[in-house]
This record gives sequence, C-alpha cells and structure tokens, in this order.
Amino acid sequence: MASTWLAACSSPSTHAGPQPANHVETVPFQLYFVGPPLDATAMRLIQSFVDKTFNAKHKGVRAVFQSPYNLQQVATDVVAGSSAPVVVASCCNDWNVILPFLEKLDPWLKKDNINTSLWTAGQLARFQLPTGLYGLPEDAASEAYLYRQDILDQIGLTYPDPNWTSVEAQHLWSQCSGIVHGKRRYGTTCPWGNGGVPEGLSAVVHGWNGAFSNAARTRCLLDDPGSIKCGEYWMDMVWNQVATVGDGWPNQGIFNGSVVFTQGAEPTILQAVLNLGSAAKWDFIPYPRFPARPVGVLHDNFYGMLASAKNKELAWELLKFAAIDSEWSRFYMKVALAPPALPHLLSEWITILRSTAPVLKNKHLEYWTEPTLRGEGFYDFEFFRYLPTNANGVFNSVWPTIWNRKTSVHAGFTAIAKQINAIESAAPAKLKQQESLTRAFPTRGPAAATVTPGL
Repeated sequence: MASTWLAACSSPSTHAGPQPANHVETVPFQLYFVGPPLDATAMRLIQSFVDKTFNAKHKGVRAVFQSPYNLQQVATDVVAGSSAPVVVASCCNDWNVILPFLEKLDPWLKKDNINTSLWTAGQLARFQLPTGLYGLPEDAASEAYLYRQDILDQIGLTYPDPNWTSVEAQHLWSQCSGIVHGKRRYGTTCPWGNGGVPEGLSAVVHGWNGAFSNAARTRCLLDDPGSIKCGEYWMDMVWNQVATVGDGWPNQGIFNGSVVFTQGAEPTILQAVLNLGSAAKWDFIPYPRFPARPVGVLHDNFYGMLASAKNKELAWELLKFAAIDSEWSRFYMKVALAPPALPHLLSEWITILRSTAPVLKNKHLEYWTEPTLRGEGFYDFEFFRYLPTNANGVFNSVWPTIWNRKTSVHAGFTAIAKQINAIESAAPAKLKQQESLTRAFPTRGPAAATVTPGL
C-alpha cells in the first residue's frame, strides 16, 4: 500500500537534491486534540506515541506532531510558499479558511480501496462538495446533554425519560430556573450564541423541519416556517431566563450549579469526570425529540491533506494514520476520553471510557453514539458558499437585536435571510464558476493564486 512513497523516502529526494543514505525526512503534521491548549508534557507524550507507531514503521521519515488550530496562519504560510503541515486538523470556522488549499481525497480513497461507508453519510456531509470529498471527520459522536441529577433531587423533580419531547424539556427546564440563594439558576444552556453565526443553529432547526441554508449553501432558509418556529422556541426561554448561552465556558455553569442541563461537546466527558467525579450525581440524556424529527448535533472537527504537500504519498499515509487507522484512535480515546473518528470503534470507545474512569461505569455513554449511528446527526456550523464573511456580518448586526428582544424572531430571521440571499445572489460570476482552488494551486514555491473565501 505504501510502497510508492516508501521508495521515494528511502532514495534521494527529487526536490531537494541528493541526500545521504541515512537521511531522515522530517514532516510536520497536525492531529486534532480536544480541550485546552496542549502543554509541553502533552506534546511530548503525543510525539512519543507517533514515534513508536507511525515513525517506527516508516524508514527514512520522522513525522513531527504540531498542535492543531490556527489554520489561518497555515493558509498564509501556504500562499507565501512557506513550510506548512502536510496534514491539518481543526474545526468550526477553520474549515472554511483551509478548504481552498485541501487535496481532493476521492482518488486516494479509491487507490487504497477505502470505502466511504466507513463513515456515516451525516459525518461526511460537512466535507463533501459537488467536486469531491475534501476532509475526513475527526470524531463519530453526537452531542448528549449533561445534567445534574442531584439538583433535580433537591427540587423534587423526576429525571427525564430518554424519549422526552421538546415540550416536556421546556417544562422541566422552566421548573429548574429561578433565583436560588440570591443567584440566578438556569434550566439549560441554549445552543445559540448571542453574536455571529449562532452556534448550534444549523443543527437544531432540522428538528422543526427548518434549515439554516439549502444544500448548496447559496441560500439562507431562516425565513422558512420551521426555522422561525425553532427560533421562537429557544428565544422564548432565553427571554424568560430559562436558557442561557452558558455560565462560563466550557460547562462551568453545570459544575457550579448555576445550570442544570447543558449540551455537551467533546471535552464534556473529561471535564465532567474531573469537575464532578463522584462528588455530585449526574448523567447524560439525549437531545429531546423536537416536533418534526429527532436531531443529534455533530461537530465538524476534521482532518485534511494540503494540496501543496511535496510528497503527497506520505501526506496520505499520515492522513490515514490520523483519520482511518485504529492506532491513533485508540490512543486518543484513552488520553482525551473523546470519541474516535470511525463509527465501528464507538462501542470500544465506551468500553475504554468505563475502564479508564470508573465514575463512568454506569453513565449513559450510548447517548453520545446512537444519533450518529441512526443517521440523525447534523452539523452545528454552516457557512455560505460565496461570501461567508459578508453573511456573517449580517448575523453580527441582526442577531443581537433578536437576542435583546428589540426584534421578533419572525422579523429578525426574515431580515437575516433576505440580506444574506441578496449577498449570495450578487456574488461575482467568477466566484460561482470556481468550485475549488486546489486544481490550479501550485505545488511548490510562492503562490500566484488569490484565495477566494467560501469555496
């Protein structure tokens, strides 16, 4: 499988001139790692694992782990012709930044006979363009709610059934809210922020048969009736102080008792173990069933391969190590207690978590996996195709007026959709003709291409 690039690595490099027989090619790459920034000890631990696994198997190569994130700087380095990691990893806004520089993966998957059925269609949706697949998911889990059972016990409320509805959830969250010992307590966190693109919006609107955008990401659909109903559901709780965007991030409110329920992202499990442990009574519960359909929220953490990588065979082997092979996934599961990239490892992930942290032995970890496996997962970030920065500016200007109750949800969502659709439809024709810059992007040296956001 790797014979082509191994031959290239063990013989003189074609782009750097003759090399001594013992020459080792050092290749930077990124691995996604959830949680706070990695300290020096964590960096050494990860590099040691890479040395013992990937590097030990590949003579003449030393892959060097770099901390993920900051893909804006990576994009700048690529344009300037500077050194950049051949495999990149990050999430959220970074996908939109780095996408123009990513290699299309379809030919590589076909070359090694790797079927995309390894992942669910929902997992791949974020990274699939009409021209091909440009990224692979970093995890396979969906969000679950983390909630404080001990607080419900104190109030005398019954724990929710796993099949609870949005109506039942709203009623329960309202009962949890109020002033306690002079301090505000919220029933739940809200999946939307109060500025910019509302985090979680593009996922939960599907529960009301709404949508953030059309499939091509060229038209905003927040003015659809389902989207507006979803907005009214959540904003009613925000305005009545039942829901908050959070009491400190991440999940600080759930730990200090100022929030009873919160949506959990990947670091939530490790944080709950460290901050709640056995000192409080807590568990996980699925998202409530919304009126149109059940929804699970996926995260767009990803791995991608730079089209400008000089040794693409090696870059592909590193990408497989990160996103497809099981060695890194198993190490990652143990160290971060975070979910793996591949759905078929999810049951093993639950076993590892329960053996690594005994406090998780009786927790309902399956609620983190079932929505993904059932195909109910939707991504919690979306970006418009042609001028996403301009579209984001619309949110920045209109969203606070909704949040602060100066504009109704109906009027605000309609205004957002109208303005974004005007921006997208007026995008220059040349942007609409360019699906990706990767085909024309140079493989070495300073770049002459201009980066077009949103492709």
